[in-house]
Amino acid sequence: MRWRTVSEFKHAGRTMLVKRLGAGSGPHFVLVHGIGVGTSYFHRLAKALAPFGEVITVELPGYGRAPRPETPMSIEDFAEILSAYLIAEDVPDPVLVGNSMGTQIVVEASLQHPDRFRRLVLLGTVVDPRERTAPQQALRLLQDCLFCESIPSNIAVFADYVRTGVRWYLATLPSMLAYRTEEAVTRLTAETVVMRGARDPISKHEWNEQLAASIPSSRLIEVPRKGHVVMYTAPEAVVEPILELARAEQAGLEQR
Repeated sequence: MRWRTVSEFKHAGRTMLVKRLGAGSGPHFVLVHGIGVGTSYFHRLAKALAPFGEVITVELPGYGRAPRPETPMSIEDFAEILSAYLIAEDVPDPVLVGNSMGTQIVVEASLQHPDRFRRLVLLGTVVDPRERTAPQQALRLLQDCLFCESIPSNIAVFADYVRTGVRWYLATLPSMLAYRTEEAVTRLTAETVVMRGARDPISKHEWNEQLAASIPSSRLIEVPRKGHVVMYTAPEAVVEPILELARAEQAGLEQR
């Protein structure tokens, strides 16, 4: 897969890397990664979406190959730079797709700009309030890697972890743990698909049911036998709900 463009976007003294793929027309899909990683684990999903519209993937400041800021960033800060880019580029009515910490960022972006970001896909949402500590999250990540993911998906994730480095990972972790996703989603007006791999130990069934029930216009989808990075291990299962959301009128999703 070859990216059509790769560029830098600077905002408030911070730099985000942006990759664009696919047709310049049609729906716009924006893929936002989780903590520690970059765009690598989104490549399969990006390739699957590219025939249907334009795919935009970002490497947030300090992640992937994006320069590391001088000071740690909050979820609100990450959402601000993402929003600033999409507004500056006048990307029309995009579908924001987040994984793990990326779900917090796209939720916050939609709360900051509800009239611009009206379609969300939350893949493996964090953080379950019953497990809001670093040791608990580390245990769940280990379980996911050992028992739920494929060897290629683990390689993609850990290659990015090495690139990001322990210091920036740990600098961001408190912000991820502190962000109250369960409270934020109750204020959403966006059409939202909540999705998880059915074996995901990080983002469990009960937590996702709670989230879906708290979002005014949402539905919950679970992909059998998959873990936290379901968009890598089962991109074909993730694509169709994203396309349905992109094509849907803003009349409200059927609550399921």
